[in-house]
Amino acid sequence: MESHKFVFVCGLQRSGTTMLYRYLSEHPAVSKLEGTERPGNEGQHNQTVYPAAATHGRAGRFAFMSESRLTEASPLVSDVNRRKLFDEWARFWDLERPYLMEKSPPNLIRTRFLQAMFPDSYFIVILRHPIAVSCATQKWSATRPHSLMRHWLVAHDFLSGDIPHLRRAHVVRYEDLVDDPDRVLGDAFAFLGLDDVAAGREVARGVNVDNFYTDRTVRTGVNDKYFDEWRARRRTIARSAYIELVERHFERRVRRYGYSLRQPQRIDPPSIDLPGLTAGIATPAVL
Repeated sequence: MESHKFVFVCGLQRSGTTMLYRYLSEHPAVSKLEGTERPGNEGQHNQTVYPAAATHGRAGRFAFMSESRLTEASPLVSDVNRRKLFDEWARFWDLERPYLMEKSPPNLIRTRFLQAMFPDSYFIVILRHPIAVSCATQKWSATRPHSLMRHWLVAHDFLSGDIPHLRRAHVVRYEDLVDDPDRVLGDAFAFLGLDDVAAGREVARGVNVDNFYTDRTVRTGVNDKYFDEWRARRRTIARSAYIELVERHFERRVRRYGYSLRQPQRIDPPSIDLPGLTAGIATPAVL
């Protein structure tokens, strides 16, 4: 463990974590988990130290469950569990590489726990518009839009409260990543102390049909589909009133992160401290 640096990719389901994870893993100094039983190769499903998201509500729900939230105060933080967790993940890492990377959605609300387990850790967080995340997640979670919107905010409010406790944190936006992948990934690699060795990435419109397994082309305009779907939910008076209430209730809190429910295409700098977005450069949040 002492000879490696640990990189944790954090973000809710459908936020672009898989795309970010696969791009970062293309660097020869970085190893992601590979060869696990599940195609996503998420660390949460390949260890026995802490509960996976499925134990506490799955997509769109886990941040509501107090049992899912872990910090350095958790009784699970111990030298025995630290070694056990490393050994369980090490089966799927290339230990010849200095950076070992893991990605699981609950990382978003467990950064302080992971830092306590692996002190030499880097956290790269990806945000995506809450309308896109909510629409994309609803087919899995069977929950209503207002609940999904609240879940987005609860999870990210945990993150914003945890960031001052993290030694190294860097936040990117999905929207920036698909618009200018070389700039965003270049900043992320600089945050890790690495050079970007794969500049010149292709950008096109459309959808990655295999979730970046073989098609590594960055696709723009994907959010537009979800914005259209959100607007289409106003097809009746009752549904329109419901969407109006959701937007009115959550707009102010969403705006803190630079997004807007009433003007989905609008993206502004966040009004809260999110290293990497607030400063616009890849500067670690070091205590």
